[in-house]
Amino acid sequence: MSTILTPAQTCGPLFGFALFPEGLTHTVDPAAARAVTIEGAIFDGAGESVGYGSFIEFWSDGQTCRARTLDGRFKVTVAKPKAVVVPGVGTLSPSLNIYIFTRGLARPLMTRMYFPDEAARNAVDPVMSRVPANVRGRLVAAAGTAPDRLTHDLHLQGDRESVFFDLDAQ
Repeated sequence: MSTILTPAQTCGPLFGFALFPEGLTHTVDPAAARAVTIEGAIFDGAGESVGYGSFIEFWSDGQTCRARTLDGRFKVTVAKPKAVVVPGVGTLSPSLNIYIFTRGLARPLMTRMYFPDEAARNAVDPVMSRVPANVRGRLVAAAGTAPDRLTHDLHLQGDRESVFFDLDAQ
């Protein structure tokens, strides 16, 4: 019998095989035209990797994928979302919503990730424009080793804390 690691310090029973079945870390074949692979790490307030015990969800444009961290790192492949027109609000730049579930949190944290090749759209995005200018860059992924690879680290606290959004805001 093999064991499956599940998030630490949560209520059970936990069925790790059901949380992350094969193929859940991607929404599209990595060779597809709009495929983008996102890699990153999750850090605590001291700048240390959270290690084992977290999972994150990426949501956008009718797609969802999950990744768990066994070493503090994650990797997912998604189809790059398109800009979305929201009547009465404006056009949202291509982006992904990210939910972070980790030990010590009673509720998930929510942030967004914008694409570095969308600078003009990001500059007028109605959500990003509500974020203080000095931290907006924390919402934009960094270019990776190839055009279809991005890096996006998440910092739970500290000087480099990621921008988190209030899920209850109206």
